[in-house]
Amino acid sequence: MTDDEIDARLAALMTEPAAAPDPAFADHVVALARFDLVRRRARRRAFARVGREALALVAVLATFVLLARLPSGPAAGLGDALPLASPAMLGVILLGLWAAVVNRPSPAT
Repeated sequence: MTDDEIDARLAALMTEPAAAPDPAFADHVVALARFDLVRRRARRRAFARVGREALALVAVLATFVLLARLPSGPAAGLGDALPLASPAMLGVILLGLWAAVVNRPSPAT
């Protein structure tokens, strides 16, 4: 045997066979890409919803605060505030309870 023959036999032994494509792996990667797309869309919708609800909550709270700051009678000054038992303050309390119920964290699954 010559050196060239030995080199050829060693090269043939060391070459790796061509790997067949794995359809299960490809399907798994495609499914993960779809899941990631769906998750990103859901996350974007959730952030938009939270933003809208936060703005609405701020607007309603500002309205209640302004209502609470209104003078309670013709002789009252602008610095006088309504007592805690006023309808405006009770509205703020109810709004806070509503926000706590609506925005409670979901149970981890």
